[in-house]
Amino acid sequence: MKVWLACAFMAWASPQWVAPAIAEPVSTGRSDIVSYRVGEGDNLYALAARYFTKTGSYVTVQRLNRIADPRRLQIGSLIQIPHSLLRQEPIQAVVQSFRGTVRAGRGDASQPVRVGMVLREGDLIDTGANSFVTLLMPDESSVAIPSRSSVRIQRLRKTLLVDTVDRSFVIVKGRANAAVTPMTKPDSSFDLSTPVAVSAVRGTQFRMSYDPVAQRTTTEVIEGIVGFSKESGKAATHKGEGQLVQAGFGTATDLTEPVALPPAPEILRPGRVQDEEHLQFEIRPLGPAVAYHVQIAQDAGFLNLLDELETSSPRAVLLPLPNGSYFVRATVIDERGLEGMPTTYGFERRLNRVEASVEGSRAGRYRQYLFRWRTPDASNAQYRFQLVATPESEAPVVDEAGLKKTSFIVTDLPQGIYRWRVMTLQVVDGRVYEKWTPFQELRVSSEQ
Repeated sequence: MKVWLACAFMAWASPQWVAPAIAEPVSTGRSDIVSYRVGEGDNLYALAARYFTKTGSYVTVQRLNRIADPRRLQIGSLIQIPHSLLRQEPIQAVVQSFRGTVRAGRGDASQPVRVGMVLREGDLIDTGANSFVTLLMPDESSVAIPSRSSVRIQRLRKTLLVDTVDRSFVIVKGRANAAVTPMTKPDSSFDLSTPVAVSAVRGTQFRMSYDPVAQRTTTEVIEGIVGFSKESGKAATHKGEGQLVQAGFGTATDLTEPVALPPAPEILRPGRVQDEEHLQFEIRPLGPAVAYHVQIAQDAGFLNLLDELETSSPRAVLLPLPNGSYFVRATVIDERGLEGMPTTYGFERRLNRVEASVEGSRAGRYRQYLFRWRTPDASNAQYRFQLVATPESEAPVVDEAGLKKTSFIVTDLPQGIYRWRVMTLQVVDGRVYEKWTPFQELRVSSEQ
């Protein structure tokens, strides 16, 4: 059984072609016959020389169309040409971004991927734990492959005469996300397949997964419409057999009809500055959830994916990142194993670690307290020091702002319990960043 996905795309940008040998044509679900409208200067000899795999194939086209003289074709007329006779050239799938352990190639010839690496038909992409890769094609269509997945590139070709493109990716195990750019040429195709079901779309955003142990495929539609069929070897269409899956719905090979996807969750305090060493997000689901999926990217389209995490906890902790502006996307996964609609926010990363301590010593008959702090991520910062009596009075015992040094001395404190903290203030590109340390306790006794 086979999952099949056919898509139409926008105008194709001219790629820089690589030059491996083209394999024998495989079925893509489109017609085996191409209709070509004759233009000025066309004849069968010229068409065969430029666009056919063998120049002698003009005889087949001549017979099929009952053309008396191959040198004379009527301008504007349509001639039928078997697709198998047409010359094709390879097109590119380029590694846009990756993280972790990702290999691509064939058998023992596989190698670690790198940004800008061009992949070809037959290449198998394997992602390890906590690893992922995004492949980009010239029309901005993309395929994102998350952790612990294997996806094979089955077909990457352009048919020169009619300027159509055929692209096919097979999910061997795991998951792949596709963002497909619509195109006006109906014979172009984009196939994303698994062994157990069939899906067909025309320009959309969707996810598909395959569990080879359970022999189960899922499809989740974010934008557009998908025709989903469990019939072996059949390509579902909008008017054909199978389930019609609208945006916001998903299905699987063990479901009889599409079901609503889990709604997009909320990210609590999404706009807060991420100033701790690890990124931290609190997620609130708006319905039942058994797991959460969080992704971090440099761009709102999530082509440059930097990190992701699937966790059973609504609190997601991800790896550190350099300071800058980023995007976070979160979804929930329900009890049927369907991943829901996404929520996306931009956030600012500004690492600001503050380490603080206090030391007591004698200065004559007085007892003094040296409060110290260290801010390895904040250069040219200002500081504010606060000391509060416990229980808290209406005003702090000490409240000093605009400090340049990373220490402050307080002398001859009365007996009691105090709490103290330090604020770091930075101005970066005209924006003010403030961060308080947690309150720490200081006990002053008469024996001291």
